[in-house]
Amino acid sequence: MATGSSGDRGAEPAAELARKTLADELGLLLDGILVRSLVATEWPDSSLGCPQRGVQYTPVVTSGHRVVLDAGGRTYEVHVAGARAVLCRGSTAGPRVATAVRLLDLARRDLAARLTIDPEAVKATFPVPRRWPDASLGCPRPGVSYAQVVTPGFVIELEAGGKSYVYHSDLERVVPCGNPGP
Repeated sequence: MATGSSGDRGAEPAAELARKTLADELGLLLDGILVRSLVATEWPDSSLGCPQRGVQYTPVVTSGHRVVLDAGGRTYEVHVAGARAVLCRGSTAGPRVATAVRLLDLARRDLAARLTIDPEAVKATFPVPRRWPDASLGCPRPGVSYAQVVTPGFVIELEAGGKSYVYHSDLERVVPCGNPGP
């Protein structure tokens, strides 16, 4: 497993349920499905982040795992909460998801290092794509000049010890932004 929730007791069952769900829905062999990443996350409702048109969902915070899988040269995203798994069709799975997962992991590790805690103690929601007006990524430091170029990236929301933290990224790096000090 690449991005980890190895200290998370629900990680292993979530990975296996995600693999089984993908195999069943697409008629694939289970042995040919590899877990690329697995991240503990929370969704704002029972859609698990994969809402379908015309379906209403219960507005309740739902904890689970976002699992990115590789099978047959393609990348898929399955969201798992308890015994329920949803293949997110039409999601942005692929290189963009892999980049988002990598940046989320960087932000979790950075915050954990700043707070001197285990990265597994940092909860996250999946990064939200964002285009920054310049290379400051929306977090300019006084006295620093930044390239004036539109910069694609993400907003990454984290939680640790009951406090919220926000990171901004481009496609390579993450920076804490507007966070209270550890």
